[in-house]
Amino acid sequence: MEDSITHLEEKVLKAVRLIKDLRVENSNLQQQKQAMESQFEALKEDHQRMSRELEESRQAAASLERFEEKRRIIEEKVGGLLEKLEEIG
Repeated sequence: MEDSITHLEEKVLKAVRLIKDLRVENSNLQQQKQAMESQFEALKEDHQRMSRELEESRQAAASLERFEEKRRIIEEKVGGLLEKLEEIG
């Protein structure tokens, strides 16, 4: 009977140690989870900011293309006018 009690006591002590270890591991995992959630939020904000910047860059590129097209048209018109002036003069 004493062997049974000793054996039971060993199992209880082992279970208590396991519970303590699992609590520590659970605490560590919760901290890791919180850190990862913070990281995710930061990455999400970066992604949103970069998406906005990309859209702004695309709009700026489109404006630049329109400006360049207008500049080319004006240059052609001025060139044509200069040719006419040279023909006259």
